[in-house]
Amino acid sequence: MPKHRLLSLLSIGLILTGAVLTFFGLERDVLLVVDGQPQTVHTRSLTLSGVIKDAGYALTPEDRVFPNAATWMIGHSTARFDRAQQIAVHNLRSGAVQTLRTTDQIPANLLAAAGILLFPGDLLTLDGAALDPYIPLPAQADPPALVFHPGVQVTVQDGGTKRNIYSAASTLFEALWQSGIVISLADRISPAGSTPLNGPLTVEIERAQPVTIQLADRAVHTATNADRVGELLMEAGIPLQGMDYSLPAEDQPLPADRMVRVVRVREEFALEQKPIPYSSSYQQDNETELDQRRVITAGEYGIEVSRVRIRLEDGVETSRAAEAAWVAKEPQAQLLGYGTQAVVKTIDTPYGTLEYWRAVNVFATSYSPCRLGIPNYCNLQTSSGADLRQGIVAVTRAWYSWMRGQRVYIPGYGVAVVGDVGGGIPGRYWVDLGYSDADFKSWASNVTMYFLAPVPAAIPWILP
Repeated sequence: MPKHRLLSLLSIGLILTGAVLTFFGLERDVLLVVDGQPQTVHTRSLTLSGVIKDAGYALTPEDRVFPNAATWMIGHSTARFDRAQQIAVHNLRSGAVQTLRTTDQIPANLLAAAGILLFPGDLLTLDGAALDPYIPLPAQADPPALVFHPGVQVTVQDGGTKRNIYSAASTLFEALWQSGIVISLADRISPAGSTPLNGPLTVEIERAQPVTIQLADRAVHTATNADRVGELLMEAGIPLQGMDYSLPAEDQPLPADRMVRVVRVREEFALEQKPIPYSSSYQQDNETELDQRRVITAGEYGIEVSRVRIRLEDGVETSRAAEAAWVAKEPQAQLLGYGTQAVVKTIDTPYGTLEYWRAVNVFATSYSPCRLGIPNYCNLQTSSGADLRQGIVAVTRAWYSWMRGQRVYIPGYGVAVVGDVGGGIPGRYWVDLGYSDADFKSWASNVTMYFLAPVPAAIPWILP
């Protein structure tokens, strides 16, 4: 080597040595970031490990520093020091508790360091709260204690679908919910949703089926696994009350069309009034003309009150029945006076002026010897013994007993004598006009029959 170059290298070495000795003998500031918190260290140390020691910390192999601990701090004014932390990992699968010293704050990495692999459905907790295994641990004063909850296999038979899920939930319901399996209140699940997940489990889900409940004013669409109508109605919050009923009945199975009708029944009570007819009695009234009536004492209707039970189904009346009745007011009898004065009057007829003392409206029919209403039968003789001909009329037996021989005048027929008995027409005053077969005329009409004078000694004041 040329002599002049060797002299140059020796000069440089002497200069550097002098600079280091000068640097070492001087105190300076280094910014040391400890566990993320910056602090200023006054130091004369040349290496990072010396700076850390001057800051009052003991450096362990598990700690993490940047730059390297042996790095000379010549030209470096900033360094990072992360102290290792003691972390306990409790493995609920094995029951073992493992203590780690590490600067890593990612839970998944900590589990891996403890020899635990995470699978879907596993759970990691810190102080009872679930942790995201890929988010750093939160800062805390006490050393962390991680708990690993291994997922339990749950075999889910959901109708015709079978699948396996894994969960570290405390109950079956939580496991299903976390896996996105929705259970409605009407679904059936076996075993119960509150069953603890202590080990592998098989669950069967029976899904509720649609059903319609028809009410008077609306239809309720729901779903159920109920077997009986009554069970369905209780589930739907529509129980039968009082006299309500359902179609089908509540003790019957659900119908094939899954349609159930609920009929609301109520009863009301009402008071109904009914008139009670009054009776009528008669007494002679010598001041009133024959066949006339005079009210002596007016009659009054009574009142009967009934308590009525009314049944309504969906607001519509279906029946009513009287349960009790009483007389609220007694009827007042009517007293009538019947006239007894036979007043002789006159009427102009084709036969001249005739005197009569009574005129009665009657229904007139006619007959002859061979028109007696009996097939193939003829009879000429009448009840009075006279031969049947025009001028002989028949009346009912009740009239005949006191009218026999009474002369009468009938417009359109003429003057006649009551001389025969006939059957009459119920509910009507009646006369049958006699003819011979040769001069027979058919009658079927109302006429006025005049009773001709003289007035007989015995008169029925009221016609039977």
